[in-house]
Amino acid sequence: MMQFSRIFRSEPLLFVLWANELIRLIWSPPELQATSGWLMIVYVAMSLTRLRRGTFILCVPLATLAVALAVSFDEWAGVMRGFQNGAVFMAFFGTIVLLRSVADQRPEISKARSLFIGLRAEETNGAFLIGAHLIGSVLVVGVLAVLAPILKDDIDDAARRRAAEVSQRGMCLAPLWSPFWVAAAFAAQQIPGVPAWEIMLLGLGMAAVGLVLAHVMYARGVGLLDLWRAVRGFAPIVPSVAVCALVIAGLSSVAGLSTLQALIATIPFLALITLLATRCVHTRGAKARAIAVDTWRDSSRVCDEIIVVTTALILGRVLEVAIQEIGIGDMVGALALPGWAVIACVIGAITLSSLVGIHQVVSIIVVLVVFMPLETGIRDVVMMEAALVGWSFASMVGVTAVSTATASAMFGVPRVQLIFGPNLLFVLAFGALSVVLLSLVNGLLFAT
Repeated sequence: MMQFSRIFRSEPLLFVLWANELIRLIWSPPELQATSGWLMIVYVAMSLTRLRRGTFILCVPLATLAVALAVSFDEWAGVMRGFQNGAVFMAFFGTIVLLRSVADQRPEISKARSLFIGLRAEETNGAFLIGAHLIGSVLVVGVLAVLAPILKDDIDDAARRRAAEVSQRGMCLAPLWSPFWVAAAFAAQQIPGVPAWEIMLLGLGMAAVGLVLAHVMYARGVGLLDLWRAVRGFAPIVPSVAVCALVIAGLSSVAGLSTLQALIATIPFLALITLLATRCVHTRGAKARAIAVDTWRDSSRVCDEIIVVTTALILGRVLEVAIQEIGIGDMVGALALPGWAVIACVIGAITLSSLVGIHQVVSIIVVLVVFMPLETGIRDVVMMEAALVGWSFASMVGVTAVSTATASAMFGVPRVQLIFGPNLLFVLAFGALSVVLLSLVNGLLFAT
């Protein structure tokens, strides 16, 4: 089997499915959708021998439960729908890999990294908070590879731990609005019809509140002037992030695409413009080759994430039927929870699940499958933002979260310290504040 995986690699299928999803944006016959599902099955089978041990530990119980439910409720059609939905995320991950490859060729990231050199010690935490958020909104966990090497080798353990914690706080607030996180794509898949500009606008406001709260809780000794100096230093990367976000939001609104579809359509186009904007032909060719090589190489590294997401989607599609058949939704609906309690349940369920080892791709599906069909009085954009807040917290303190594992490895800090430390207190404080703020927003939306 190992010899087979060396000869027949799964990477070409990623690009085939990516192209298939781009075609489906303008022409979507049923045959293309059916083909995408079968190709996803082949991709999963070809990737099994290359999965990390942790991915097996996470996916085997989920797959077992999905099969058991499919057998019990005769819902094999739901299994195929899950594979078809997974094909969309194949294009998403391909797009993100391309985005990171393009970002590596942009001078803004190098400039942002050099900004830390002249900062005083008391400004570093503020810079890490803002830098992790802004760069992490595009590079996601890749921002940790940018920030961690900035620390001096002889830094003490306490300072290293604080840097890791503050980077986690800043980075993990980015999925509240950034379309480049799988969280946004996942939520949009479960709650279609929410315009990209609405969730970005609401999410940016929530992220700004979270960043200010983090600064007040953990950096009171740093004046606003020092924080502003750190923020101003990241001016070179703001235009690029803003252009990407605005183009995605605009295309979503004008063309009626979901945030996920707009992202898939936008990034290859912007990557092409970036290359064409390079004046020197020789430099342009070198950049194109570097982007192509990096995209091909990194496409082999996302198979674990694709398998996790696809498994969760399959389970979600089967759970939709199972929950309806069992009547769980009716039981929850009979509680007649007020709006603030629904928001609290969504955020709390995803967060608490992450602390006991349940990945957020699973908990977000279960929570939304239960609450979305109900008449809860919660607007879709508010429900989506509540789910993203839960995802943000799960990324920040989740036992199985990729971000906590990456921060632990990059900064050399034990994962348990990152989970059961100051960030957990921040989650509790910002979680309570998020329930209040989203309840107020929901009330205002119904008043208009």
